[in-house]
Amino acid sequence: MDKRYQVFISSTFVDLVDERREVMQALLEMDCMPAGMELFPASNEDQWTLIKGVIEQSDYYLVILGGRYGSMTEEGISYTEMEYDYAVELGIPVMGFVIADPDAIPVGKTDKNEAAGKKLNEFRAKVQSRMTKDWKDAADLGSKVTRGLVHLIKNNPRPGWVRGDRAMTPETRVKIAELEATIAKLEKNEIETSTGTAAQIDESFAHGKEEVRLALVHRGYRSFDGNVEELGDLTYTWDEIIEVLGPFMIDEAPEPVLRKTFDSHMLSDIQNDPGNWSHDLSHESASITDKSWGSIIVQLRALRLIINGTKKRTVSDKAVYWKLTQAGDDYLVALRAVPSAAQQESND
Repeated sequence: MDKRYQVFISSTFVDLVDERREVMQALLEMDCMPAGMELFPASNEDQWTLIKGVIEQSDYYLVILGGRYGSMTEEGISYTEMEYDYAVELGIPVMGFVIADPDAIPVGKTDKNEAAGKKLNEFRAKVQSRMTKDWKDAADLGSKVTRGLVHLIKNNPRPGWVRGDRAMTPETRVKIAELEATIAKLEKNEIETSTGTAAQIDESFAHGKEEVRLALVHRGYRSFDGNVEELGDLTYTWDEIIEVLGPFMIDEAPEPVLRKTFDSHMLSDIQNDPGNWSHDLSHESASITDKSWGSIIVQLRALRLIINGTKKRTVSDKAVYWKLTQAGDDYLVALRAVPSAAQQESND
């Protein structure tokens, strides 16, 4: 598979224009993608954030040292040295190219500041502690970069960049096709299970008129004593629970919506028959406890009345969806459907 490598070129700029041009030409002839400050687009991002992003995407890093340390940040370190340290920190293979005879550099291309010169010497020593090559002029630097990068690529393999239409090997395509076929088969089996084997409820579990006590938290606000919160419970038959939740699961419904629906039903029951519950509250609400809600879901699944939804959704949709099985749909119809007048008279 043909790969192209992105190579970050780091150096001072004004004094090494010809040298950078020569290095870029060498990289392009090697089918590599050069990246450096002169190629950065205008951006609203601060300079260092942009530089870091380009380094992170690069496969190899080259630093060229001449006679200048370069512009410095407020911390007194040059961008070139910051780039070098960041590439080393990321574990990107680096190679340094150091001017062979610093004393031969024209005065106009050297640091006039003694402190900057000292920092350059320290930075040069840091770079030379790793793989480096000396260079004499721009042409010599270009040839040294070509040979040095070949050696760097051979000994430090990197991911590189591949054309989109060549990114997958034939073996990968076959594997993906096999996985897609497996997924389709599993989805088909799940649908068949939900509509076939779940044609009857499992009556070995509590259902119908059998009762269950569900815990909830009742909240509200009363002007003379502030927020009110009380824990209690209400008793329902399983048929009542199915009558409340079932219509919302004829298609598929997210669990938070189902839970909110049942909370509203419990609040309505409290308001219609306050009993021992606090009343005359504003901003009133009722919330079934996690444990009681879990009991409802588990029981309806055990009865084979509901299963997980199977529709495809966006990756961002993290909700659990529930829908009625065929048995659940039949059971709901028997509970909620209104018989004809003739049938009612016959039953009477």
